[in-house]
Amino acid sequence: MNPRAMSFLHKYHTAALICLTVIAGMASPQAAEKPHAVIVIGTLHYSPELTMPAFAKELDRLGFSTTIVMGEGNPEKKTTDVLPGIDALAKADVAIFFMRFLKLPDAQWQPIEDYLKSGKPVIGLRTANHSFKYAKDHPRFDWNDGFGRRALGTPYIVHQSGTTEIKTVPKYKSHPVMSHVTKTAWISPGTLYLTRLEGGCLPLATGTGTGKARLVEKPFGAIQVNEHEADIVAWVWENEWGGRVFGTTLGHPGDFAEEAFTRMLVNGICWAVDKPLPGADEKIATWEIQRADKKRKQ
Repeated sequence: MNPRAMSFLHKYHTAALICLTVIAGMASPQAAEKPHAVIVIGTLHYSPELTMPAFAKELDRLGFSTTIVMGEGNPEKKTTDVLPGIDALAKADVAIFFMRFLKLPDAQWQPIEDYLKSGKPVIGLRTANHSFKYAKDHPRFDWNDGFGRRALGTPYIVHQSGTTEIKTVPKYKSHPVMSHVTKTAWISPGTLYLTRLEGGCLPLATGTGTGKARLVEKPFGAIQVNEHEADIVAWVWENEWGGRVFGTTLGHPGDFAEEAFTRMLVNGICWAVDKPLPGADEKIATWEIQRADKKRKQ
């Protein structure tokens, strides 16, 4: 392949979606071994359209090839052409979801269901456990809670207000995802999201936060939320299809400024695909990114 063609293959391209794909693997056996991470952005909430492309470049640097799937406009307000390019999941080694309240058409839902049932790894950030919001009479209504519960290990409950005090869980500090995470406590600028973890989930980090005491009624039951709450904010699991899961309710743009978080996220993705973890001397990138949605509310 001539140099001009190789240069073309290395460039990013967009066509109603943004694809950051390193295709150098086509040129050498070593590059062909790069795990393919497909990052699916299906919300503007918490500005993943800003944070995840930056994070994708870090994965590229660490030996992945990455594809970002992201449509134009606000995907939560669309019912057609929501996630153009979602077929990229068919060639993914790991899927990273940052979505919220979507109503995908059949053709764009099917690649997600096929991916889950393949038993490949699943990574979910922040709002991913409430990725879908189908009407009660829709055949995929059960996936509103089911995606979070079955694919990631918890449905969405509710979130608190203000910042969240994060602490790592000493019992699981030797888990690969926690490798070289030297901080044991820090502050996340985002609110605490409450979880209802499935059996078998291993908690890696917890958070405490405050909010309004209220009763939350969900299809799966009622939850009394207290003014002061503590919950799991990062965990690992194996879902019903055999896929490794790293789930986290962190993902506020401010979390990407904290190396403890970005290292956990990188470690979680490497662990999910059995890729060697970055060493203690390998610096993991952080970014100062301002939240662009909702006038930077927390």
